[in-house]
Amino acid sequence: MKSNWFKQASPHIYAILFFLVVSVVYCQPAIMGKVLEQHDIQGWKGMAQQSFEFKEKYGHFPLWSNSMFGGMPAFTFTSNGAMVETIYLQVLLTLGMPIPVSFFFLACISFYFLCMVLGIRPLVAALAAIAYAWSTYDPVIIAVGHNTKMWAIAYAPAVIGSLLMVYQKKYLTGAALLALFFGLQTSTQHVQVVYYTVIVMALISIAYLVNSIRNKETGALFPSFGIALVAGLVGLASYATSWYPLQEYSKETMRGGRSEITEGVDSTNKTVGGLDKDYAFHWSYGITETMTFFVPSIYGGSSGTVVNGEIISEFGDDTKTATVLMEKTGMQEDQANSFVKQLPAYWGSQPGTSGPVYFGAIICFLFILGMVYVKSWHKWWILAATIIGILLAWGKNFSSLNYFLFDYLPFYNKFRAPTIALIIPQLTFPLLAALGLEQFLKTDSKDAGEQKRLKLTAIISGVVIALYLVFYLMADFSGAGDAGLKQQLAGSMMQGGDQNPQMQQQAADFAQSIVSALRDDRKSLFGGDLFRSILLVLLAATLMYFYRKGKLNQVILLVGLLVASSIDIVGVGTRYLGHRNFVEKEEFEANFTPNAADLSIKNDTRQPFRVFDQSTNANPFESSRASYFHNSIGGYSPAKLGLYQDLIQHQLSKGNMQVFNMLNTRYFIMQNPANGQAVAQVNPEAFGPAWFVKEVKIVKDGNAEMKALDSTSLKDIAVVQEKYVQTLGGQPVYDSSASIQWVENLNDKVVYKTNASTDQFAVFSEIFYDKGWNAYLDGKPVPYVKANYVLRGMKVPAGTHNIEFRFEPKAVASSQMVSTISAILIYLGLAVIAFLAWKRKKLV
Repeated sequence: MKSNWFKQASPHIYAILFFLVVSVVYCQPAIMGKVLEQHDIQGWKGMAQQSFEFKEKYGHFPLWSNSMFGGMPAFTFTSNGAMVETIYLQVLLTLGMPIPVSFFFLACISFYFLCMVLGIRPLVAALAAIAYAWSTYDPVIIAVGHNTKMWAIAYAPAVIGSLLMVYQKKYLTGAALLALFFGLQTSTQHVQVVYYTVIVMALISIAYLVNSIRNKETGALFPSFGIALVAGLVGLASYATSWYPLQEYSKETMRGGRSEITEGVDSTNKTVGGLDKDYAFHWSYGITETMTFFVPSIYGGSSGTVVNGEIISEFGDDTKTATVLMEKTGMQEDQANSFVKQLPAYWGSQPGTSGPVYFGAIICFLFILGMVYVKSWHKWWILAATIIGILLAWGKNFSSLNYFLFDYLPFYNKFRAPTIALIIPQLTFPLLAALGLEQFLKTDSKDAGEQKRLKLTAIISGVVIALYLVFYLMADFSGAGDAGLKQQLAGSMMQGGDQNPQMQQQAADFAQSIVSALRDDRKSLFGGDLFRSILLVLLAATLMYFYRKGKLNQVILLVGLLVASSIDIVGVGTRYLGHRNFVEKEEFEANFTPNAADLSIKNDTRQPFRVFDQSTNANPFESSRASYFHNSIGGYSPAKLGLYQDLIQHQLSKGNMQVFNMLNTRYFIMQNPANGQAVAQVNPEAFGPAWFVKEVKIVKDGNAEMKALDSTSLKDIAVVQEKYVQTLGGQPVYDSSASIQWVENLNDKVVYKTNASTDQFAVFSEIFYDKGWNAYLDGKPVPYVKANYVLRGMKVPAGTHNIEFRFEPKAVASSQMVSTISAILIYLGLAVIAFLAWKRKKLV
């Protein structure tokens, strides 16, 4: 019995070992203790540092962070989680491997599981799983640090496979696994990837419905749909702590369209309850750029990146541009090569890109095979999902559809970067390829229609290759930035020289020759990869031809396709994520070494204050370095509070010191022009944590409130909208001896003490967020108002009082209970499955 069990399990064991070996070899530095130099992870580390320090001191993460944008909910990037977590199963699924080994390994076994559900043989499944895991979008996002996105992508095939199990009437196993995997995917908090997964699930459900009606097998429809829905909801609920509080918060963010500024806003660009279209559709895949599926560098590949201080470019050392530079300027070869690497290889319609979306030449060929061979109902949802994913990714380049969906499709206007939608065809291409190859292997060579199917596959493949050849011959390889590049090159030639017409013409000719050579080099990149892709297709077709002729056995065919496809897709992946991307852990941590300015500010242990860091070239409102050490008015977050974003755009960006002062900005970190070192400059005018004002200025709305900040003395006057008049209860009565003192700030609780002989109005330099912050006067709840557009204000009665602000979001407490109950249900479901499997084995 033991040998029989091993015989059945061995193909899967070998597949898992294969995935592990490829993942470990590809990410070998991670096994040696090195870590990836990921920009976005540095950003997260800066934003989360205060929360981790708080947890180390108090035993739990705070719900509010003071370190970014004056303050924001900390549960958006750290979470205490539920009492019972299924996330521990992730360690088991990834064998405890470090990042990014775990990313690729999980994506492989997840896709392999999907293939097993669909009855695809192990070698074919392994081929498709490698293609899914190493589709170049994955190495690209891992390199820059989109870890939550990659976790969500890795779980997507397992979610879909579990749903298909339910539709195959494997109700108990399918439901338990669907709840588990959908919960794990939801736990990543990458709602956009989850959203696209749900789109695929909806298409599967529609196809299942149509197929059941067509075959008059409707008896299982309602049980299947009901079980799938309940399982999905249980999975979603198991990580309510990850997403439920965010739903409430998102309405107050840029993604929720939160703003009180209506004047000067383009109504055609604005979306109700969502992002502005210009911002949301900034990264839209070009229509013809979709051709990167088959040839990665058709549009130049990437814009180039800096890894560990080295410029990584698509261009090698042997370029026409370098030759022209040496001829025209007398540059040395190494100088010319270095200069060329700074030029844009990418010439597509996006503002820039870290890499193309490439599925693999052999996978694309097998996808065509699948379109011809596959007859099951699965083909139709796969093709529908493929088309929808591509159309969504085109974004503004297909605005007639995508702007409509953005306005009317539920929740869709919360997302940005339409290119992410290409994760849908990233899944469907290798899946249909695997189904096609499986059907090819099952089809008898003597089948009446076999020659016709082979011929049709060859014709379609030939037409596709012909289209690429036509594009190669007719494209101009000119990017949107080439005109500006020519001006820059010409300008550099004119510096310090005579500005006569002859010199101007020479400079223009020089710039034109460089740009022309650059376009030739882009064409060479495309040509090289096109030739490579054609050879791979010919190799795959040759292997299949000899198999069909009986010259090769099935194992040799599949191993040949597996090896060739894996070398192809993994090899292209190394262009964007390789051993060079890894650094020693100590080197990564050195990014957060405090400088002299940081140490100087740390010595100031008086009442709380904030810092504004302008010492680097980074945008202070897109960098969390300062947040690692201080409470900052800048920071890094993909979903900052909408009101604070308004303040950045209309006040902080133009340097309104009154606004900096009301945010209690005691230090500005600047760069010393003499030595380039960061220095801390004290701002003695910062207002402090709280103050009493002499007057409350009532304005009509948010437009007037923001405008009033331009010219109001905010130390003496608070600006409040008229909708809060009833809460104000009249103007304050000036008392020169009145005082308000800060007592403590524990992130989720801020305490003040006041003393005054008359009623006062206090402004607190704390960000207004009424979805959880509650005010208490001497222990009793009291109302407060929004003041100065982003701060909190409160009427304070005469006498001596204690004022507390407590962050008590109800969504957090309720979601923890829901998560715990749901996680227990999932564990019980898995335990029942394990017990039944053991019982069946025992009976045998």
